[in-house]
Amino acid sequence: MRVLFVEGKDLGALRELARGFPHPYRLLYRPEQGLYLLEVWGYAPGLEAAVSGLEGFRSWSFELLEEGSRLPAADARGD
Repeated sequence: MRVLFVEGKDLGALRELARGFPHPYRLLYRPEQGLYLLEVWGYAPGLEAAVSGLEGFRSWSFELLEEGSRLPAADARGD
């Protein structure tokens, strides 16, 4: 599965982009820099083309290699 990350300072543009496609996404914020990061999972190629037309944004795409989670402490002990 491919994961796309798009970084920029315009929340409205990122939100509009994310909501314009049917893919699961997350929007993250780093207040000390006024920076937003859009993370989109399992997207179609048209999304990368849409992002390339945005001015003032940077993007990266990756193939997901591994996904995991940690068990809560009680579960790890067998309680």
